[in-house]
Amino acid sequence: MVMKKISGFTLVELLITLGVVAIITSIGAPSLRQFIQNAKINTATNELVSALHVARSQAIRQAGFACVCASETASDAIPVCLASNNWEKGLIAFFDVAGDCVFEPPADILLKTKDTSENTGANFAIRNDDVSITSNNYVRFNSKGAPEQGTGASQKGIWTICDNRGVTGAKKVARNVELSTAGSVRTTKDLNTHTCPF
Repeated sequence: MVMKKISGFTLVELLITLGVVAIITSIGAPSLRQFIQNAKINTATNELVSALHVARSQAIRQAGFACVCASETASDAIPVCLASNNWEKGLIAFFDVAGDCVFEPPADILLKTKDTSENTGANFAIRNDDVSITSNNYVRFNSKGAPEQGTGASQKGIWTICDNRGVTGAKKVARNVELSTAGSVRTTKDLNTHTCPF
């Protein structure tokens, strides 16, 4: 009678394998977490820039007003602007017939909505630093593409997009979105000159 050799792992081999997997996971997990955090900041930056661009271009095209504001109800049928500087909660961009930056369908037309309810935790923020925007809680573009308040005074400002890693360190992860009085938009790495709540 011929005996078949049974192959498999011994307990020692299994424990060694599990130990190696644990070491690799502990090394890779922080990098994966950092990658996800960076992607979240980049996505939020791109969404804000896109909303500002589409509102400005529509105001010029339609020779009227278009607004961008923070909104907790961006996914609702009739979203409402948020009366605070917490842009991480979501945003809407719309063509505004009355020019009062209050979305009133069917006259007003939604151009872009972004529900960022996943950003409402305590570890992520998008904040603006200029009173011309924070006092109104919106950006309004006129028919020439320039941002202006309801009074006609110009608007400008810088949004800082950051998480609980803050804005300091050799590798700056926060981003700025800068809106000029002419309506141009650009993004930069944070220069430690603007407010991040972390």
